[in-house]
Amino acid sequence: MKRFFPALAAIVLAFAGATAVAVDIVDGVAAIVNERVITYSEVKNYVQPLVAQMRRDYSGDDLVEKVRSTQVDALNRLIERALIIDEFKEKGYHIPEKVVDEQINDFIANDFGGDRKAFVRTLQAQNMTLAQFRERERDRVIVQAMLNQKTQREVVVSPYKIEKYYREHTDDFKVDEQIKLRMIFVKKTPPPPAPAPSGAGLTNEPQPDIAEPATAAAPAATNDAETATVATNETPVAATNETPVVTTNQTSVAETTTNAPAPPAVDPHRALADEILAKLDEGESFESLAKVYSEGKEANAGGDWGWIGRDVLRKELNETAFSLKPGEHSRVIETAEGYYIIGVDDIKPAHVKSLAEMRDEIEKTLLQQQRTTMQEQWVKQLRAKAYIRLF
Repeated sequence: MKRFFPALAAIVLAFAGATAVAVDIVDGVAAIVNERVITYSEVKNYVQPLVAQMRRDYSGDDLVEKVRSTQVDALNRLIERALIIDEFKEKGYHIPEKVVDEQINDFIANDFGGDRKAFVRTLQAQNMTLAQFRERERDRVIVQAMLNQKTQREVVVSPYKIEKYYREHTDDFKVDEQIKLRMIFVKKTPPPPAPAPSGAGLTNEPQPDIAEPATAAAPAATNDAETATVATNETPVAATNETPVVTTNQTSVAETTTNAPAPPAVDPHRALADEILAKLDEGESFESLAKVYSEGKEANAGGDWGWIGRDVLRKELNETAFSLKPGEHSRVIETAEGYYIIGVDDIKPAHVKSLAEMRDEIEKTLLQQQRTTMQEQWVKQLRAKAYIRLF
């Protein structure tokens, strides 16, 4: 298909949410395949489930172009479907209605939890009748059955092709370094409730003004100079005509006690994490301690995370985990949410999977490629003998 049709372009603009041009979308004929008509509304309905995802991934001209290419591809798929159904009818094949019923029941069970009423409401919201849905399912079953029939014959993949594919795709079989990880997690103690507001609990009784320092009472008159010296820790100043020098760099014991910061409270959960670490250092089983103390979701499995690569853990845990050797465990790692202790059971160095490991997977890939090629060649033959007109 080398041209892009104006009516199809209108649908593209509507899908993409374009507002620069006002477009009235009127349904019409997109293509004729033998005696079957494919409408623009069929094309629109075919790609509708993909539109929401495209709007999340693209915008502007990129979105319009993506929708356009998807619409063109949808029209091609609908043409191919029409060709296959015509071939089915020409061969005189028949699909039992029971098969269609089973497909519809499976669809309702999987997508609607068996709720047929919800299924019918969804059809109504899509302006589709049950009969139309049933016809669409019948067509889908026919197409799948015909494609399977065309690839039923034995397809053999030679060992040479498997080995050749392995050599040409070695990078696909590379495996980064992995570790068999265990982890113990202890949550931090929740913070205490916030203190009551400063004005809480006030009464109508007069309160001392704490904003201004209290005025010191005048010392009682005394002739005992020694007593005055002990009380003030200052040397008496002889009366002279000079201004007395006042020493101000002394702090009372009471003031020192009041202003000293309180020592930080020790989180009891940190103490628990340290206790667990001490047990590990003494040789106790990481697995058994994880089952008893860990609050992580893997606790019942002894903290077992299985084999993981470097892209699984967050940075502060990842660096420590991949620095450990088999059988080693970390110190307590503190994070915003709690305390972690990591253990490594084993290590797999970075490597390339062997041909023996990948042989079955490669064979499946090559078989699928051959079947796809066979289907494409068959559809190409159907196109060659059919009447197809695009509008």
